[in-house]
Amino acid sequence: MLPADELAQLREDLETTLPDAGTILALTRTSDSQGGWTESWGGTTSVKCRIDFIGGKEAISSGALKPFSQAIVTLPQATTITAQNRFIHSSGTYSVQAVNLGSWLGVKRASVELI
Repeated sequence: MLPADELAQLREDLETTLPDAGTILALTRTSDSQGGWTESWGGTTSVKCRIDFIGGKEAISSGALKPFSQAIVTLPQATTITAQNRFIHSSGTYSVQAVNLGSWLGVKRASVELI
């Protein structure tokens, strides 16, 4: 295991290599006063990132061919992101599928899918 000061320096160095910026969105539900709610996605959490497309797949849904575009987003380790968030990058809006919390000490990685 790295000493705390070396790990902090590693994370700082890695963050400077992230070439892009993205926005993390969180779901907000507002009561509609009729027993239901209205959902909206908002947030101003802008973070440095790198997005790597890992390919796509196609599926048949309701008789139509539907493409899926998947990617891995690399973020600074201190970033707060969960599978309940969405992520906006210049190329589109993504649903966060999973966040890898364990194996990366220097950065945080999230699997995302284009909405």
